[in-house]
Amino acid sequence: MHLTWTPNASASALHASQSICVYGDKLADVRVSESIGKYALNLGKWIETAAPFDSARFWSLLIGHSALIDSNTELAQAVVRKAAVRIDNKSATSQLSGFVSDIEAAYNQLFPKFQEQLPLRARPIQEHWLGFGPGLLAHLGRLTQKDLLVPEARVVLLQPILGGAGYAHIDQNIVRLEAVLTNPLVELPEVVRLAWLLSQLQLDLPVHSDSIGTNLLARIAPLAMLPPILAAAEVMELGRCDEAVVELAIEHWHIPVPKDRDVHSEIVPVMMDWWETYLQTRPAWQTALQAFAKMLNLQ
Repeated sequence: MHLTWTPNASASALHASQSICVYGDKLADVRVSESIGKYALNLGKWIETAAPFDSARFWSLLIGHSALIDSNTELAQAVVRKAAVRIDNKSATSQLSGFVSDIEAAYNQLFPKFQEQLPLRARPIQEHWLGFGPGLLAHLGRLTQKDLLVPEARVVLLQPILGGAGYAHIDQNIVRLEAVLTNPLVELPEVVRLAWLLSQLQLDLPVHSDSIGTNLLARIAPLAMLPPILAAAEVMELGRCDEAVVELAIEHWHIPVPKDRDVHSEIVPVMMDWWETYLQTRPAWQTALQAFAKMLNLQ
């Protein structure tokens, strides 16, 4: 897999904004909240109004596209066009572009040397990836299917806001990753997190997504790829694949789970049962995904 590493200030600023709105009490750098907090919350409220039933997807589209489009007007046009908003498209484009510009201006004042510092912060994860990444993906392919791996992808590097975080933009072949200098958790090295993010990108192929639908895929992909990547990490002696580590990953990697389910007693045991069944029966991955959704009672 060929990776293109791209530090991006705009994506970093918008990632920080989403983090403020969603994980406000978990920010590792309080200066960020002090500098862009009011702008971020204004954007968050606007998104909840513009896309009340799909705000998570709106954030994903916005942050992902911000790493590819320099013009804020063009960025807003692209996101509004792809997202179902409740506001007139012309008005929505103007408003969204203004929110993004305000956030970027405040963020650039806080991190004026972003473009100089991020490549330096990226070196540890890039070096670890060279050492362990190909092996992790090779073992993942053996444990699942080799065609689950994309041939190339872009890694958008971010200023750390949560002390370690990442997200897979499946429909854009992009992952975003906070460039932390050390592993926040010994049990979950950042190189394993990156492999987990990259492992989700191929799931938008019709052979996988058509069987369960795009919306459901977005919900189960992070969970479904967790046991296999932890199993690959165990082979590489980078960690363990057991219920305790799966639960730790769900918490610290901010993996969404159904709010009415207990992670310890309901989610994790089902995930591990599903994974053990998969290893014993080896169905096609799209069949495994369907079974996984059914076991978790997701629709």
